[in-house]
Amino acid sequence: MQQESSSLHDFVYAPAMVDFVTSANEYCQFLENLQEVEGREFIGQAVRLLSQVYARVLLTGDTEPGPDSSVEPTVTEQDWSAIYRRISMLLGQYNDYLRPAEEHEFDRSDLVTHTISEDMADVYQELRDFTGSYGLGLEELMNEAAWEVKERFGEHWGGKLLHALNALHRLYVEGVDPEGIPGEEQGVE
Repeated sequence: MQQESSSLHDFVYAPAMVDFVTSANEYCQFLENLQEVEGREFIGQAVRLLSQVYARVLLTGDTEPGPDSSVEPTVTEQDWSAIYRRISMLLGQYNDYLRPAEEHEFDRSDLVTHTISEDMADVYQELRDFTGSYGLGLEELMNEAAWEVKERFGEHWGGKLLHALNALHRLYVEGVDPEGIPGEEQGVE
């Protein structure tokens, strides 16, 4: 039992896990404080933060779920909607992007229209639920939260992050300023 407890402690406080938690918190705080950021700055910060979260989750290692693998969600529908709406307002006409249809989607066309705001709000929900549970400081719960966020990363939020990152990357390198005059893109900062 002592060895299992030590192993759990080593995993949840490993430098790679702490770095991932830090990145997840930074991403969530950024989205919770969007009233302080404008269009072009938003794009640059979002690209940096999404890249950082993705890179750091890959380094966290694997763990096993405990007997009570149930992390309580903390993000409400209202929280999710507020993040979604603010990103949508910030990006305006640049919020939509085309991506290939996935196997489980009903749309049979080759491309489907999707939104950066939905992808980013979904990633926010997963990461805020994770950090909310992890932040309680109970090692078994921290392990459960880490296991669950990693499982869901593989199932869906990792893909959503990459879709949003790809769409934002294009806006970034094209010098798009959502608040600027349409057709007057600026150079890359």
